[in-house]
Amino acid sequence: MNRMREAIQKSSLGPASVTGTNGKQCFCFNESFIGFAGHFPGYPILPGVLQNLLGQVVAEQVIGHQLQFKAINRAKFSRQLRPDDQIDVDVSCQEKDGKLHCKTQIRVGTEEASIFTLVLEQGATIL
Repeated sequence: MNRMREAIQKSSLGPASVTGTNGKQCFCFNESFIGFAGHFPGYPILPGVLQNLLGQVVAEQVIGHQLQFKAINRAKFSRQLRPDDQIDVDVSCQEKDGKLHCKTQIRVGTEEASIFTLVLEQGATIL
């Protein structure tokens, strides 16, 4: 997973913008991005699990610590994410019942690609 996180961070178009418990970050993945491998040959799209990881990576920037994935709630995927799309990830975190609930919205331009809430727990400090 660290290799995937590194590849994601290399594909960011700049640092996360963090305000309180909210964060925003833009990404652009070229066709050789490891996350497209096998999904799908000849028509690469970013898998939903990696969209979840994008949200988690931005949430970790907001919190300043590595977080552990626990669950995903209310996930809706409405647009495919393709190579060279400029992907905007917005995360808003709120503590509830000892866990972080991070509402995540992923867009390409003004078009919503996915929306979901990640349930995360505190982990080790990011090195």
